[in-house]
Amino acid sequence: METRIARHHRVFADARYLIPLIGLIGVAAPVGCTWDSLISAAGVPGARFAASVGPTTVRGSYLDAWVDAGGFHYRFLFPNEPICQALLAQPGLHFVWLGTLGRITQADQRCDAVGLLSLRAWRDRQPRYSREPLPRAAASYEIVYRDADLLQLLGRFPLANQLGFTGTQRLIMLLPNEETCRRAASRGTASMEFRVSGPDTLTLISEEERCSALGLAQPLPANPGS
Repeated sequence: METRIARHHRVFADARYLIPLIGLIGVAAPVGCTWDSLISAAGVPGARFAASVGPTTVRGSYLDAWVDAGGFHYRFLFPNEPICQALLAQPGLHFVWLGTLGRITQADQRCDAVGLLSLRAWRDRQPRYSREPLPRAAASYEIVYRDADLLQLLGRFPLANQLGFTGTQRLIMLLPNEETCRRAASRGTASMEFRVSGPDTLTLISEEERCSALGLAQPLPANPGS
């Protein structure tokens, strides 16, 4: 699955602004991309696919769930609200791309994703004209939630705009709840690095220790304290 997803992402990223979308069929065929999976890789706004949602995990103000749609498998964050709780547990769902993220729908009900924990797959579907890491930027934040798996930091993460998270000064960054990341999180400031290839996408670097981010999300009105 991951290899096929990477192929689809690479095909679209390399050709996205060079030829019309219809012309991508010929480019995609040699690597086994279908029309639906190509449209899904493109994230074309309004594109709609049958979807299934895996079991959800509550992460404070968020619901953490895997979504299968259009041949792709992404881990999204949704608001931890009754309508989303009910909808994500239903069969017969559809996923609609909304540009940066997307929406789960069924009949007249809907639940909008507000973040994701598939940063590498998300990055790889974007067109890139440079293969070098961007200059580092300063990040500042505070811990607003933690559980056995994840830490949530609320703060300013300038290089998040490389993944389409724009229009807000403050975001949630999700880190693994590991010793190195706990130390970086407790310091409140770090350098931030974005890489256009490789396993790490967004990384916090504090006192020469590196912590690779798992995800990004829009802040919601209430995040339980740590």
